[in-house]
Amino acid sequence: MKNELYKELIKDLKKDYNSGYKINYLKRKYNKIYKKQKGINKLLNYKFIKVYKNIEKISCFYNEIIVNDNINKYDYLFNVSGYALDHNQKVAIIKDPNNLLIVAGAGSGKTLTIIGKIIYLLHKKIKPSEILCLSFTNMAAQSLKNKLKENNIEMDVLTFHKLGINILKSHGYKVSINTCLLENIIEKNLIYSEMKKFLKTNFITVDKYGDEITNDNILTKEMFIYTEEYKSYYNLFLSFINLFKSNNFNIKAFNTFIKKAPYKNRLILIYIRKIYKEYEDNLNFNNEIDFNDMVNKAIYLVNSKGIKNYKYIIIDEFQDTSLSKINLIKAIQKKTKAKIVAVGDDWQSIYRFSGCDINNFLKFKNYFSYSEEVIIKNTYRNSKELLKISSSFIMKNKNQIRKKLNSFKVNKKPVKIYYYENDYENKLFEVVNKIKGEKLVLGRNNKDIRKSMSILKGRKDIKIMTVHKSKGLEADNVILVGLDDSILGFPNKIIQNNILKYVLSDKDNYPYEEERRLFYVALTRTKNDVYLLVNKNNPSIFVKELLKDYSNYIKID
Repeated sequence: MKNELYKELIKDLKKDYNSGYKINYLKRKYNKIYKKQKGINKLLNYKFIKVYKNIEKISCFYNEIIVNDNINKYDYLFNVSGYALDHNQKVAIIKDPNNLLIVAGAGSGKTLTIIGKIIYLLHKKIKPSEILCLSFTNMAAQSLKNKLKENNIEMDVLTFHKLGINILKSHGYKVSINTCLLENIIEKNLIYSEMKKFLKTNFITVDKYGDEITNDNILTKEMFIYTEEYKSYYNLFLSFINLFKSNNFNIKAFNTFIKKAPYKNRLILIYIRKIYKEYEDNLNFNNEIDFNDMVNKAIYLVNSKGIKNYKYIIIDEFQDTSLSKINLIKAIQKKTKAKIVAVGDDWQSIYRFSGCDINNFLKFKNYFSYSEEVIIKNTYRNSKELLKISSSFIMKNKNQIRKKLNSFKVNKKPVKIYYYENDYENKLFEVVNKIKGEKLVLGRNNKDIRKSMSILKGRKDIKIMTVHKSKGLEADNVILVGLDDSILGFPNKIIQNNILKYVLSDKDNYPYEEERRLFYVALTRTKNDVYLLVNKNNPSIFVKELLKDYSNYIKID
């Protein structure tokens, strides 16, 4: 009897449970046997106990065998948009646990893998309406939808906000969205005399010409809005309230913040609470919502009233999710028992100050139990030399997933540095005219973009944008500008107001943590070379680091 129980457990572990709740099922089944027989110890033996206590680990092992057995069986499915998928992509497509995290390096064919996963699910008789497919921005969602259509698949791809709206409407809510109310209320409250009185402090203010204003009596509202002080508080209040709502805090959280805060922070928090309350009162009075409400109210409705049945939830750009978006996914999974397939790259998490939290990616298994992970290791965009530079550069921060990316492309010196002193305009023209093929100019800040656009105006063969906007894009060659060692250089050294610590996730644990990830994104947009325009008299600390650590792969012109 003992051997029969052990053999039954092993046999169950080898089965492919398409329900996706294999581990939960087995734990429940054998936990009953274990509890029942533990006292009398008639059926238990060493082998059974060892397997039972490691059931999750052993189940993953047998899942690997099942995946490898099926790769050849379904090989005819693995040609997507004219590209043959590699082994890691196939594994990501066939692997079918409750929750799957697909870690996809830059240029590794992430979108092809998502499309391949959907093709595989449709082949397994999952209906398009049973798959909830989500992406981060409207542009990314539309792009994925178009690529699915190219593969003869008609299905919706939604942003989280669109999903939230759909949930609200499905429960009879008339959705009226107000996207500018918060800015208007902040502007109305940011009156110099009122701020000075409320915050009990003297401000040093500078007018639009940079001259210090010392006479309070002449500082009108019209003058104050041009000052750096006004801009600083405006951005602080806007960021705080957006982060507050994206983390789904309620107004009672202000009491906790205020109790813990030092005196000066306490006054600012009270001021922000006043603005927040006025904002929420106005939204409620007019029966309006903002972008954060689309998600937060959807969470409540899913938990209280349910949602249509989904069997799979596929999330693109998972590294860009906020806590409230995670909670919405958890609520949907709880109601529908859907499997989660999350796809993304922690090395490209660059939206922390809009509420996104890299820990959602790093701690995926904490949020979604009985999870497995697949790393797509081959990249088809960058050369192996550029991978050496970019991967080593980004992995200096240990608080990220360690991964070794591969490439079959060779480019001995993929990084080209062009120094300039007082001839930036001429140098930019020189580089642009030297490069053949598609060109993408990237800058850290809008000022870099405006400057480049004014120099290169009329050039239709060149795309110019910030690094943030370039994520997900690629070009034959990339030109990176604004590489100064300054407050607004790259890395950007603006110190965020410490008031935001109350609504942000974990503090950065590595110098310029997010700026380093942003620089990684910039380096990896290119299919061939990346050209760095560097101020010779004041080079970025990132450029210095590249020259110090990777000089063998860099050409200086």
